[in-house]
Amino acid sequence: MEVLLHDVDVLVPRDLDEALRVLAERRGIKVLAGGTDLLVQMRSGAVQKSDLLDVSGLWELKYVRHEDETIAIGALTTFSEIASSEVIRRHAPVLAEAAETVGSVQIMNKGTIGGNVVNASPAADSLPALYVHDAELKLASLKGTRTVGITEFYRGYKRLDMRPDELLVEVRLRAEKGGEVGHFFKHGLRQGDAISVVNGAVLLDLEGDLVRGAAIALGAVAPTVVRAHEAERALKGRRLREDVMWEAARAVLRSISPIDDVRGSAAYRRELSVNYVFMTLWRIAREVGVL
Repeated sequence: MEVLLHDVDVLVPRDLDEALRVLAERRGIKVLAGGTDLLVQMRSGAVQKSDLLDVSGLWELKYVRHEDETIAIGALTTFSEIASSEVIRRHAPVLAEAAETVGSVQIMNKGTIGGNVVNASPAADSLPALYVHDAELKLASLKGTRTVGITEFYRGYKRLDMRPDELLVEVRLRAEKGGEVGHFFKHGLRQGDAISVVNGAVLLDLEGDLVRGAAIALGAVAPTVVRAHEAERALKGRRLREDVMWEAARAVLRSISPIDDVRGSAAYRRELSVNYVFMTLWRIAREVGVL
């Protein structure tokens, strides 16, 4: 049965300071950014109905900046803005690829990176890219600001290192350096506008065909997005050859714990994870000319 939202109060702050004051004073209020997940969840009853703090008009949280070796993204930056950003396409193309897959054009125009992070879905398309880029999250409250690493932010399924009076205001990630090449991958039940059955990102630091460093993250295969450290170790310090790529791809099975659900079985997700990691490694190898 659909939950009616006609009696929900929506508060619209004039600036960030006012938004933080509301969060400090109105416990239980939920933050509304793009609303592409939250409103659907409230209508279905998956999330308890509550009053809303609509921060979508806080233009001070909409930006993309390249600062030294870091990319700073305001939490209210939409996926359309991320996908088209020259800064991100040049310095974090894995995230640009992920942004292009989050949904329809309408979803990309409304959905924000901050909302995607805080919604905490293990199938969120931006998260694997943020994991391989060692992203950090800036949280603000009336007490000040603090920074949390992306892997530490998620304490379990839908459990966050975030207080009720805090607002995610910025996502910071390491810009790619020379020699790094990466790609995002996603498998859904249809070609477009689909929730991921499996998604992920691979980022390699290469010197010719020698893997100096590797970062691999997968989503929708555990309660949170996971880094496939065993697969990374299978690649580091070795030549990017077919047997090495298969070894690394199979090693992801030691990092994931998929479940059966309406989108696919655990066995299906394990097979997809191995095959997509191998195909992404192969794509990178072909791209840099070592195969």
